[in-house]
Amino acid sequence: MPSERVNALVEARRPQDPIVLAWEDFQVMFSDAHSQGEHCSLVGATGSGKSVCGIELCKIIGKRRAKDGRPSRVVILADKPRDDTVMRLHVKDKWPIIKRWPPNYGQEHVIVWPRGGTPEQETKRHRAVFQPLLDQIYVEGGQTVYIDEAAYFEDALPAGLGMRGTMSKYWRAARSNRVSMVAGTQRPTHVSRLMWSEPSWLFIFTVEDEEDLKRVAQLSGQRISVQVIVPQLGGHEFLCVRRQRDGRSNLYVSRVSVVTSDKRDKGDR
Repeated sequence: MPSERVNALVEARRPQDPIVLAWEDFQVMFSDAHSQGEHCSLVGATGSGKSVCGIELCKIIGKRRAKDGRPSRVVILADKPRDDTVMRLHVKDKWPIIKRWPPNYGQEHVIVWPRGGTPEQETKRHRAVFQPLLDQIYVEGGQTVYIDEAAYFEDALPAGLGMRGTMSKYWRAARSNRVSMVAGTQRPTHVSRLMWSEPSWLFIFTVEDEEDLKRVAQLSGQRISVQVIVPQLGGHEFLCVRRQRDGRSNLYVSRVSVVTSDKRDKGDR
């Protein structure tokens, strides 16, 4: 019996081998496995591919049909003065940009991009649009929201939007109303623990430093595997931890890429 316990402990300390998939195959797997209401968290340093991956996940979800037969509702919350990744979604994929909520009938896939201004003006305008939008979606249910930098939404005013309570509510309870949140951040230590403990899907790209890696690894449920695999990732590669309801986890490694015109675009900021 003691030897069995020792063997079990040794096995638990070994990293789990991930399934390596080409990006196209990963997209098929995600489309089949992800259910409406499951959250996705993404973490990665600038240029890692995190934002491209988040947008591509939203496009996959957007191809589904809602219960009423119309396309699944997906909302991108754009908060930067300039964002080439979001603009590509608008220009290439024809997702409309709106300045205010709600969208018109038939606009199931939208980019909500409030007017800019000075940093102070921009923050006020973002909060004035995004707070009631998130409140309404939470009540209505059955939709997907994408946020590129969760820390900006959680940080206190005036540096951020002061919406930490709303973000926490989404992570904890929105799934019960079939609302999915897809959100990313560059610095996992600057956001709520709920962003790592609650989602069914974690996408981990290369991170800024050891502290960031330790934070995500501790809350991923796959501490050893994350600490061993992530430092070995190449450009635009990610480790995906898929948590299932029975407590098991599946690990995948892939490399995000999207086709733009006749070239393969492999990154973002």
